[in-house]
Amino acid sequence: MPTNTEQKILDAALEVFSEKGYSGARTRIIAEKSGFTEMTLFRKFETKENLFNRVLTENKERIMEDFDSLLVIDEELTDPKDQYRRLVMNLAELVERNFEYVNIIVYERQRISNSITETFIVHLRNYLKKVFPNHKTDPNVLSFMILSFLYFIILNKKTETQFFDLDQAIEEFINYNSKCLEL
Repeated sequence: MPTNTEQKILDAALEVFSEKGYSGARTRIIAEKSGFTEMTLFRKFETKENLFNRVLTENKERIMEDFDSLLVIDEELTDPKDQYRRLVMNLAELVERNFEYVNIIVYERQRISNSITETFIVHLRNYLKKVFPNHKTDPNVLSFMILSFLYFIILNKKTETQFFDLDQAIEEFINYNSKCLEL
């Protein structure tokens, strides 16, 4: 568990890496944003690469717990379309709450291990197989499609020029996929 100082630096680094990318992120800016000196940053993490890796690791563990908690079959929802709607809406909230981390994964994919993305895809795929055992869509493709759609829809929401209404787009996505999945 990180110390208070480390956590403040990790939080600032998450924001800066998300906004500027690894190459554009300056340790001086991260240190200033965290309220500490660059010397403190290097004393705690030694290198920018170590800091980046810690940001990825710490956030992955936390988000995976939240992600897995969403992948629970709700026995009260007997309509598969309702189950799918709940899943997509909950995942949209998760992506929005953790957008900075997701943004790093998307834009720094050449720098990070594919296993991070694969972990999310595999967990979602396994859930979809349980909930919709008879659908004809490849669950890997569906998992990737859901997560990709949610990333871009939340990215749209965070930009100054929004191209469409978030809630309407998600509802259309759910309806379209429900038809394709024959739910």
